[in-house]
Amino acid sequence: MTSILVVEPDAEEDILLAYRWYEDRRVGLGREFLEALDLTFARVLEHPLLYIEVIPGVHRSVTKTFPYLVFHAFERNTVHILAVIHAAQNPTYLRLP
Repeated sequence: MTSILVVEPDAEEDILLAYRWYEDRRVGLGREFLEALDLTFARVLEHPLLYIEVIPGVHRSVTKTFPYLVFHAFERNTVHILAVIHAAQNPTYLRLP
């Protein structure tokens, strides 16, 4: 059974900010970041409960190539991407369920 991916608005904002930051450094680097995220999302969709549970119901995965953490929740065949933050950021500010 295939899961559905939902990128929540807070995560969309995180992704856009990171994309712009990378694009400002080098044209095309933002696209590479998005491609790395797509691979991470695909892995999470395949095995959403495989990743470390950081708080009850919220799991964390790490992108390859870029130092970003992806926080997600899984319920009824739907993966909710809750946040995408740089690994150096303190995740305590996140509004997670």
